[in-house]
Amino acid sequence: MNNRDWMVFSRTALAVAVAVVAAAPALAQNTTAALSGQVTGADGKPLAGATVSIVHVPSGSTNTLTTDAEGRYSARGLRPGGPYTVTVTKGGLVDKREDVTLTLAETASLDAQLGAAAQTVVVTGRGVSDKFNRAAMGAGTNIGSRELAAYASIARNLQDYARTDPRLAQTDKERGEISALGQNSRFNKITIDGVTTSDTFGLEANNLPTAKQPISIDAIQSVQVNLSNYDVTQQGYTGANINAVTKSGTNEFHGTASYVFRDNNGVGQRFSRSSETYFDFLPFKETTIGATVGGPILKDTLFFFASYEKLKSNRAQPEFGPVGSDLTNVAITQTSIDAFSAIAKTKYGFDPGVIQQPTKLEVSDYLLKFDWTISDRQRANLRFARTEQEETNGGSFSNYSATSLQLTSQWWQQKKKIDTVVAQWFADWTDTFSTEAKLSNRAYDAVPQNNSRLPAMSLRFQGPAPAGAPASVNTGNRFLNFGTEQSRQFNVLKTKTLDGYFGATLALADHEIKAGGDYSRNEVYNAFFQNVYGNYTFGCTNTSATFTYAFNSGAALNCTTATAPQIESAVLENFSRGRPLSYQVQVPIGADGKADLNGSFEPGIARWTLANTGLFLQDTWTVSKRLTMTGGVRFDQLNTGDKPAFNAKAAAPTIAGAVTSINTVTRNTGGFGRDNSVNVDGQNLFQPRLGFNYSFEQGEDKRRMQLRGGVGLFQGAAANVWISNPYSNTG
Repeated sequence: MNNRDWMVFSRTALAVAVAVVAAAPALAQNTTAALSGQVTGADGKPLAGATVSIVHVPSGSTNTLTTDAEGRYSARGLRPGGPYTVTVTKGGLVDKREDVTLTLAETASLDAQLGAAAQTVVVTGRGVSDKFNRAAMGAGTNIGSRELAAYASIARNLQDYARTDPRLAQTDKERGEISALGQNSRFNKITIDGVTTSDTFGLEANNLPTAKQPISIDAIQSVQVNLSNYDVTQQGYTGANINAVTKSGTNEFHGTASYVFRDNNGVGQRFSRSSETYFDFLPFKETTIGATVGGPILKDTLFFFASYEKLKSNRAQPEFGPVGSDLTNVAITQTSIDAFSAIAKTKYGFDPGVIQQPTKLEVSDYLLKFDWTISDRQRANLRFARTEQEETNGGSFSNYSATSLQLTSQWWQQKKKIDTVVAQWFADWTDTFSTEAKLSNRAYDAVPQNNSRLPAMSLRFQGPAPAGAPASVNTGNRFLNFGTEQSRQFNVLKTKTLDGYFGATLALADHEIKAGGDYSRNEVYNAFFQNVYGNYTFGCTNTSATFTYAFNSGAALNCTTATAPQIESAVLENFSRGRPLSYQVQVPIGADGKADLNGSFEPGIARWTLANTGLFLQDTWTVSKRLTMTGGVRFDQLNTGDKPAFNAKAAAPTIAGAVTSINTVTRNTGGFGRDNSVNVDGQNLFQPRLGFNYSFEQGEDKRRMQLRGGVGLFQGAAANVWISNPYSNTG
């Protein structure tokens, strides 16, 4: 398969799945639940004109419907959870169900039969959300409020709850990375209230833009994991869609308070694969405090819900230090660091910093939500959320390098902020026709605050380990890094995401028709330049060269045979004289072919916008009480008016005899014969989908059994960082 084929394959996935008795979502409305069924008389025949009243007990909101000629009813746009009271009446006959619960994005089935004589049937404590729901198709998992309250999660994030589905696996515990059915973690999608909460640029392995979940788990009402959901509204993932909805206020004031504490005494030991040994974590303390409150503004009509949560941690700390320190030793002495620091301060006038200083991670999130019951047939909500993060960052925290140390001049504080606004409106225009509209806007900023404004610099030590070093210390090249980290010298990321959705549902006897469209637009500003301040490496000479140093009385020094003190002195001598082994700087070239020296770096900044427009149509056919089928189609089109800057050298034809491998940097005799300014504008995908659910007839003493599955074509979403790279620094 050639590269082009792989690119097409990675953008789409053909899914075929059959599941036996696995809890799965159906007809995903993403943020709501639904209830439908058929009312029959004592003779088992459909009963038209029966009144079905569905009351959400906590808020007092009511949906009232009348059964059609086939005795069917269908209520959309209901709040997940409950409890609900469902009452069916006609001619003095009553069938009443209490404590009914509904699960997120589920179309629950509740049939009723009214007797021949005047009677009232009351069933209490019987939910209709169960894994044998006849509208469920494909594979997935639903997690309600009771499970959320009962399950434990140290990180208090959706990924921990989603992993209750056995088809999801944690592939990196420290980073919170999970894989669905073996897929790259970046092919997953996390949505809250129908709004993408995932890292919209694709840099973070945990799928989230911040170290903790942007919305407190205490504010989550229900969670849904989609793996093979054949509903036509599903889009933008080929791994898993972890979908959640936030809580709402009710007619009673309610609230929660939480406090979580962790430290190094409760986390066991870390295992080193390289040395096959266990070692303790460094001392740390981590706390999370949170609170929620909700209640009525106008009883039965207007409600509010608010939450706040803050995580504080100093867990990110250097694990490596110089020879003689209580950290894992790197073959560099504190004496050399002190001597170097004195030179930097007295000769060059800057402080390179120290190995250790207090670190922090602080993440705060805020949420405010309003729910408005406009009438028995219309409901709306509006939600505001903000997340702010500040995190100390340095290379040694994540690299765990036995050959490098980073002084604090190379550390930075990574600041992030996310603001989200989402509005939803649900309307039942008739007993058989309903609509849902949703609009959201999300702004994300990530800007590092560097501890210095200097070139990236390093001292390279080589040869034998200094006196006092452990026998196991690495004696290869090792580095003392300082100055401004090379990738943070000009690094700004901003995204703005607009999402819209409109769907309409029409019930026609045993058919339910759904149609609508969705739109997503993501604006990206990514300035990423390495070494724009320069990058210097100071060391002993190259292996084939010699230099004369003052400490050596004028004698020549061969770095391949020198002792550790001689090499350390040579490195410091070269730094003092400003004589680097290597130096590089990156200066963008403007459209005129000249260097852009004004500091704006505009030629290499990625500014681009990508939009996706989707249309969908689907029919859900209740063939019988045992068989339900769905058939639908989805159409998606990508649009962008931005093209990467044209690079004539890349487009030049390959010269005969030139190196043809794209993995080498020696192609200097010709181009690639490719137009690098080509984009994805106008590409589209037609996606047919088919699902089924069949319930096997069993006796009362038999276990229930259900077979469900489907086939369909799905368009996923590539990490935007991959798409953004062609716009960055095109040469």
